[in-house]
Amino acid sequence: MLLRPIALALTALPAVAIGQARPDSTADSAAVRLKAISVSGARAAAVVGGASAVVVRTEALRTSPAPLLEQALREAPFVHVRQNTRGEMELSVRGSDARQAAVLMDGVPMSLGWDHRTDPSLVPVTGSSELTIVRGLGTLLNGPNTLGGTIEVSHRAAEANNAWLAAGVDETGATVSTLGVERRLGAMGGGALSVRAGGTHRARDGFTLPAGAADASSTDGLRTNSDLTHVDGFAALHWSGPAGRSLTVNATAFNAERGVPPEEHISGPRLWRYPYHTRAVLSASGGSGPFASPFGTASIDAGLGYNSGRVKILSYTDRTYQTINGEELGDERTLSGRVRLTHSLRTATLRAAVTTSDVSYRESLAGAGADYRQRLTSAGAEVDVPVRSSTTLGGGLVWDHSTTPETGGRTPGQPDSDALGWRVGGVHELGSSWRLHGSVSRRSRFPALRELYSGALNRFQANPGLKPETLLGVEAGFTMNRMLGMGSRAVAEATGFLHNLDDAVARITVPNTTPPPATLFRRINQDRIESRGLEVLGSLQFGPDRERAYTLTADATVQRIALHNVTLAGQPARHAENNPETRGSLEFGAPLPWGLRATASARYSGTQYCINADSGNEDTLSAQAESDVAVERSFPVALGAFRRLRAMVAVDNVANATVFDQCGLTQPGRTLRVMLTLR
Repeated sequence: MLLRPIALALTALPAVAIGQARPDSTADSAAVRLKAISVSGARAAAVVGGASAVVVRTEALRTSPAPLLEQALREAPFVHVRQNTRGEMELSVRGSDARQAAVLMDGVPMSLGWDHRTDPSLVPVTGSSELTIVRGLGTLLNGPNTLGGTIEVSHRAAEANNAWLAAGVDETGATVSTLGVERRLGAMGGGALSVRAGGTHRARDGFTLPAGAADASSTDGLRTNSDLTHVDGFAALHWSGPAGRSLTVNATAFNAERGVPPEEHISGPRLWRYPYHTRAVLSASGGSGPFASPFGTASIDAGLGYNSGRVKILSYTDRTYQTINGEELGDERTLSGRVRLTHSLRTATLRAAVTTSDVSYRESLAGAGADYRQRLTSAGAEVDVPVRSSTTLGGGLVWDHSTTPETGGRTPGQPDSDALGWRVGGVHELGSSWRLHGSVSRRSRFPALRELYSGALNRFQANPGLKPETLLGVEAGFTMNRMLGMGSRAVAEATGFLHNLDDAVARITVPNTTPPPATLFRRINQDRIESRGLEVLGSLQFGPDRERAYTLTADATVQRIALHNVTLAGQPARHAENNPETRGSLEFGAPLPWGLRATASARYSGTQYCINADSGNEDTLSAQAESDVAVERSFPVALGAFRRLRAMVAVDNVANATVFDQCGLTQPGRTLRVMLTLR
């Protein structure tokens, strides 16, 4: 059994293509203003505009040689990732809904569209350099509907002539292979021209079913309808000119075919498949570099993004997935543009930006099509002011606007909406090792077209009357980076937060007079959701060389989520759905003989709750935990552009525990993986 995965890992190296190059200026990226604590490990504590952040190096991830965003975020602290009943992965930060966390790829918003959220199980991070996770609102200038957290995938411009080649395989025969290159093409227009390109192919028949998990139609120990075929590719051309000028053109695309594992705790689960789910992202961005103005020094950056996606959903009568009883087609186009100004004001710095997005969507059900459209605009300004040498204060205002000129023929439609937002924050340095930070912000999110109008193949009742939801967020904390002697280092972060979400959009159950199913869901505006808690991150490295050092990393999130006036008359009060109030992870790394390195990690998730679609009542999921182990070694090589080989053997979910993303939907069981990477 072990020889087959190893043989496949050595032979499954062909690839197809995705990612984007990152302009040197990248002024529309929140990561530019990171006050980071640099560490040699996979996680670094950071601060953005008084909001706490974590930076994750993608090349240090162990889940895959070419991870999808979902896999990367499951290794990252403070982000809750779970699969929903549509087969999508959802993100939650500090008790938020998936639509309140913005996902950017080199400044291009990926979470504006028909549903205003990103499925990270489809977004590749092939060729990216790092992920920046901002849990609060670190800036008002990342565009509309950026509410309570930002996750940015960053790609650097080619710094040299490099290449990567990698493959992975697990005991079920699932494979992933990737190939990429970056190259300096030479001088042009007084600057340097470079190119990056690559691609990835992923395939699996399904993931392993854990011990004790219910699945009556499981075959060969695999979860029913959990197969995936995913191909992605990217190409980027970057010009870095004199005086900081830059120009970048990116093209990114992926295509996926996948099944949707059925819920195992209800009688009428979604029996869906996606015959295709495609997306292409094109972007062009440029920066002027610094130039003199009558008031100081300024720079202008502009970008244009085109995000196009097509999806087909098939619904089936039973778990054999042979007879189709429903079909939904979606065709989405989102055009986004942003212009941003950065200007010095004596010792202060002013930043201003205007962002606009135009979302078009055509939904086809049973051969009948309906057209929807939404326009979102955001204009804001921020200023950072140093106070003495160790303190920086900042703040800003933003105006957001939404209109839905096409509503699929539904009347009345969503009225035009405006909202004002603001943010204040500050950072104070306590010597070279400690930093205090805090921020307060208020901003609104407009409901997505799908929330307003979609019936989701007879599972939801549309509600065009939804109002915007508004988040008031407060946080305060510290970061610490301290050398311990002999090259050892300690990193720590602790942040307390309070989030009040007014008019929150939530799901309730309503009777359906035309079964099946026996129950429909409907989205309503709740009165308020309040979450408060504490996030803690700590890392110890004993020795200057991380590969030969003992390391210990831990993170924990403890929060309390209170729902106020969230149910219809006659329905019982309930908890926040699919949002455990306690989460954490612990990882230990140790050097072994013969240049090997071992890591052991454990993840814990506390009690969570969900609505049972059969009864309409609340189900409870008890606390759960899983553990992983891995052994790896890196070898120096001299093969053309390749300089280093990384080989790894890992066992995920060692105890084969039944761990649920949400009620009726399990994570994979015990799985042996092998990974080889050449860089």
